[in-house]
Amino acid sequence: MELRQIRSFLSVAETLSFVHSAQIIHLSQPALSLQIKALEEELGVRLLERNRRRTVLTAAGIAFREDVSGVLVGLDHAVHRAKLAAVGRLGLLRIGFISTAGNEIVPGIIREFRELHPHVEFSLRNILTMDQIQMLNDGTIDIGFLRLPISEHSELDAVTVHRESFVLVVPASHKLAKKRPVRLSALANQDFVMYERKHAPGFHDLIMGMLRNAGIVPRVYQTAGEMPTLIALVESGVGIAILPASAVRNRKTRVVVCEIADNIPKSEICLAIRKSNISVIVENFREFALKRLRPG
Repeated sequence: MELRQIRSFLSVAETLSFVHSAQIIHLSQPALSLQIKALEEELGVRLLERNRRRTVLTAAGIAFREDVSGVLVGLDHAVHRAKLAAVGRLGLLRIGFISTAGNEIVPGIIREFRELHPHVEFSLRNILTMDQIQMLNDGTIDIGFLRLPISEHSELDAVTVHRESFVLVVPASHKLAKKRPVRLSALANQDFVMYERKHAPGFHDLIMGMLRNAGIVPRVYQTAGEMPTLIALVESGVGIAILPASAVRNRKTRVVVCEIADNIPKSEICLAIRKSNISVIVENFREFALKRLRPG
C-alpha cells in the first residue's frame, strides 16, 4: 500500500469525481483509476462504486476514509516536525546555569529564543560550575552558563557572555559600610565568607589572587556553594564577602554593597558547550545567544 494510492483515494472520496480529482492531483484519469484499483485489490474490498453518472463510497470506503484520514494528518504532522528538527527549530534543550546567570541572563534569552522557535522545549536547572562541566562532558546537559575562569577543559567551547564588577558585601553595622569605595588593603584582619573552591576553583582562586595582590591573607571563617547563602552569612555578621555585583542586585537584605577602588579583574560568565556536540538545535541556540549577549 502506497501513500500516493491513499491520497488519491481520499481525493476521490472528497470530490466523488475521478475527473475532478485527476485535475486536482495532476494525474491522468486512467492512472488515477489504476491507483484506486490497486488499492482495492490489496485491501480485498471495494471502496468505490462507479458508473457513467456518479461515483459513491461503499460502506468499506466510508470506514476506510474515516480511519485513514486521521493517519495521514498524523503523518503530515510527523513530516513537518521532522523538517523542523532537521534545521534546529524543534527539540529539547537542556540548559544548566549558575544562580547569577539565572537572574541576569537566562530568562531573557530563553524568552527571545522561544518567540522565534516556539516548538523548542527547555529543561532548565540551577547547577554549580564544576557540576555543569561534568554534565557537559557526560552529555546530560547541552549548554552551560557557568562562572569563569575554568582551566584544563579543552573539550569545552566556552565564550564570555557577561562581564561585571566585583563588589564588597558587608553587614549594615560594619565599620566599612560607611567607607565607599573601599580599597582591598582596608580588609586586613577581617573575617571572610568565601565561595567554596570545589564548586568553582577558578572563581575562588581569582578572588584569593586579588586579595593576595593587595597584601591580604583572608581569615576564611565560612564557605558555601551558593551566592544567596554567602549573602545570608554576611547579613548575620559571620564575615564579609567579595561577590559579583549581580549577586546582590535587587535583593532585600540588610547588607551594604561597597564598590572596590582597586583595579581588579571583572567577574565573567560564559556560555559553554561540548565541542563534540554536533546538535543543530544546540548550535542554533549558541549562535543566537552569542549575537545578543557577547560583550564588546
